[in-house]
Amino acid sequence: SPHCASSMSGNYATPPPQSATQETTLGQSNGFVDGSYPCGSIFGIPLRVHKLFVAYIVIVSVLGFVQGGLEGNSELGFMLFLVNGPILFGTVLIHELGHCWATYRIGGMVEGILLWPLGGLAFIGHSGEAKEDLFVSVAGPLTHIPQMIVWVILLAASADGDATLNFSGAFFADLCRHAIVINLSLFLFNLFCPAYPLDGGRILVSCMLLCGVPVGTTANITIAVSAIFGLLIICLGAVYLNFLTIFVGGWVCNQAWQLYQVVRQGRLDLHPIFHKYANDERYSGSAGSAGNHGSISSALGGRV
Repeated sequence: SPHCASSMSGNYATPPPQSATQETTLGQSNGFVDGSYPCGSIFGIPLRVHKLFVAYIVIVSVLGFVQGGLEGNSELGFMLFLVNGPILFGTVLIHELGHCWATYRIGGMVEGILLWPLGGLAFIGHSGEAKEDLFVSVAGPLTHIPQMIVWVILLAASADGDATLNFSGAFFADLCRHAIVINLSLFLFNLFCPAYPLDGGRILVSCMLLCGVPVGTTANITIAVSAIFGLLIICLGAVYLNFLTIFVGGWVCNQAWQLYQVVRQGRLDLHPIFHKYANDERYSGSAGSAGNHGSISSALGGRV
């Protein structure tokens, strides 16, 4: 498969619902938005594209044209451009729109969407709880199901009913197959890889909180699971020489480390996904306020 879609990820950056800070506001200077450019809006939602995302498309397309020239396949470069450009762009955008739609449904705010080399980020926030977090997290990956259905229909229509994923050399049919693989990869990766900050990690956090796991324990489990899966993703990228996959794994490990630092400092209330649960006795695993402080204190290294 001549694309790196399986290494892309759809994620969303969730700001505190009461205040948008420099780190969480689209359009202000922060690590994600720096180097991105406004690219209009869709359904009233501002859209930005990171320059490295554009560079990625250009590099992959050029390499495809070079490889195609060496192999005598003039269509390869154009195929790589379409797969890693418009199709991947549109697929990730729809994924992020799923998060935005779910956020609107629960009365939250949407500040914009950023497409960057590792996927997409929806800058959203809401005052809901774990159930609402779960709804928003699942909404992104679920958008890949109708997308796959559309591509399967187009594939069957263009290949005389042959909707298998066996690449035939027919340009449009193979383009549909690549699109199906992209959507299937993103669906499985984001839904079933339980590493924060991927959707699967957020789903894991919400499910643990809904099942009554104390917030401090949930944070520690999230750190361990994310670190393990981050390292596995890095190893997978190394085996297949897929640099984007390696970067995704590195990003996951970095986020796990940052969460560990927050837990160690006893400031889970400052973390974007745990802040609204840190001092809420309903998620402390105990009935009273004193028990709440004790639970969080033991989980956060002695500081509340």
